[in-house]
Formats: sequence, C-alpha cells, structure tokens
Amino acid sequence: MSININLGAWSSVFAVPSKIVDEGLKFSDGVKLKVLLYVLRNAGKNLTDSDISAATGVNVTDIPEALDYWVNMGVLFKSNGEFTPVQQEESQSANDNSVKEIKSEPKQSVEEIAKDVGETKQKFVVTKPQKPDYVFTAQRLAVDEDLKILVGEAQSALGKVLSNSDIATLLMLKDTCGLPLDVIMMLIQYCISIGKSNMRSVENIGIKWADDGVFSVEAADAKIRQANISNQNYSIVKTAFGLNNPGSPTAKQLEFCNRWITEWKFSSEMLREAYERCVDTKGVMRFSYIDGILKRWHNAGVMNLNDLAELDSDKKKKSGTQKRKTSYNIDEIKKIDTLDFID
Repeated sequence: MSININLGAWSSVFAVPSKIVDEGLKFSDGVKLKVLLYVLRNAGKNLTDSDISAATGVNVTDIPEALDYWVNMGVLFKSNGEFTPVQQEESQSANDNSVKEIKSEPKQSVEEIAKDVGETKQKFVVTKPQKPDYVFTAQRLAVDEDLKILVGEAQSALGKVLSNSDIATLLMLKDTCGLPLDVIMMLIQYCISIGKSNMRSVENIGIKWADDGVFSVEAADAKIRQANISNQNYSIVKTAFGLNNPGSPTAKQLEFCNRWITEWKFSSEMLREAYERCVDTKGVMRFSYIDGILKRWHNAGVMNLNDLAELDSDKKKKSGTQKRKTSYNIDEIKKIDTLDFID
C-alpha cells in the first residue's frame, strides 16, 4: 500500500519568527514585510538589493531601510553588510537596548535646551541632528497625537504615504530641531511650491531654518518671502546671462543677485552688458568678476546704457589726455637735453 499526501502550497514552507507578528507587525508596513518574507524564503542564498526589488516590486532605495527596521526590531543581525538571524539572547539584548534608548530620550523643551547652552534668545542651533531610529519612531507615533496629526497633514500635502524614515525626519524636525507643527507644515508647502516635494529637501531646509531661529509662523513667512525674492532675482539674472539648466544656485550666487537687483537696482540690459564684458575679458562667466564691474558702475552712478556710454567716453578722453601729456613731457626732456649739448 502506498500513501501519497498532496499538501499543495503547504508542501513548501519556511519559518517565520513569532516576534515578527507579536512585536513588529503593528509598526511595519507592506514594504518591510515584503522584504523580510522574501529574505526568509530565500535563506542561505546570496541576495542583492536588485534581486529583492525584482521579486517584490519594492524600490531598491527602500530595501536597506526595510532591512534595518528588522535589525532594530531584533529579528535580524547585521555585521559587515551581511544579515543573519538573531539568536534569542541577542534578540533580548537588542530589545533591552531599544527600551533604554527610549527611556533615555531627553524630554527637555527647546527653551530649556537653549537655556542650558547659555542662549539668551529662543534659538536652538543645530549642527548635525540625528534622526531617531525606526523603533523609537514607531513607539512615538503610537502615543504622540501631535506627530500623528503632522504625519497625516504631510501625507495629504505630499500626496503619498510616508515611510518610517520620512516620519523619523518629521519627528527630528519637531523634537530635535524644535520647529512647531505649523512651521513644519509651512516648510512642506514651501518645498512643494519650489518643486522640491521630497523629504530630503524638507529635512535640509528645515535644519537650516532651525539654525536661523525660524520658530514662529511670522519668522517662517518672512523666510519664505525672502527666499522667493532671491529666487526671482536669480531667475532674472539667469535669463539675462542666457543660462540654460544651470542647476541650483549657491548661497553666494544668490547673494550677488540680490545685491545687483534689490540693492543696486540694475536692469536686465545692464546685467547683460556686464556679462558680455566679463566673457570678452576672461573668456568665461564669473559672478565675482561681474560683481566687480557692476560695483564700479554703481559707485559711478551708472544706471543705464546711456550713462555707461558717457562713462566710457569720459574714460577715453582722460586716457587720450594722459597720453598727450606723456608725449609732451618726453619732447620737453629731449629739447632740454639738446640745449645742454649745444651749450
């Protein structure tokens, strides 16, 4: 007698630690679960991010974050770029460390931190703020109502579901940098308006705002208005110079543009004239050299092409007079020498 039991799909199974369901499921998303299940299914194989992406449909750039999440959850262990299962002892240790990190998280307000470092104004200077890890972010999201509201509004504004890393960025801007919720939302809306609707731009500009002490709606509004003026000035200069797709301007270039247009009030035709003279002289376009040209014109009261023509004409006249004086002096010297020789 032969017995053949057809288990169908159940004939090929693999182990999934209960910890994933008990602790990791609540705060993980579909991306993280897809990556983990595929890795567990192909245990023992050397997988690349491209392999995982092709099999799961997950973007390659999201895979490292997903794996790191399970490392922080104590499911996987990472060493020298390789992932291995965490033993029971290691898993418990990882959990203990996570709890300690959460408990040791400072609860000071921005004002208290500023006071500790001797600040007299409400300005929390941020150098290299560190984003919270995945576990701490998930824990905070579960209990912090303000963070939940911020995440919901940010997702609506950006039109996408935020990843754990994106939420960690918002938490960093809120807690570490000290930006109020309404200021963070103004920041996100501003980034969208300038075509930089990604969390990397939100993070970088947000840190800069914190460095500059933008901790109120009024300060944020002033910052945005100044940034819009700077961008408009750069656009005028870019058009006058005929620059196509020059990339993002540097802070120094924006400073030049603001001075030329907002402070010195030069028109597009004067900017173009300065540009052409720079290229004719140097062979390349240099903001610093153009700034020197425009500075001389500004100091001389030159505001249009007619003023410039008069200035150039005066220079030529002075130059011609100087040459004649030089020639006359040489003739006089020769005459004196001749008389001396005759005597």
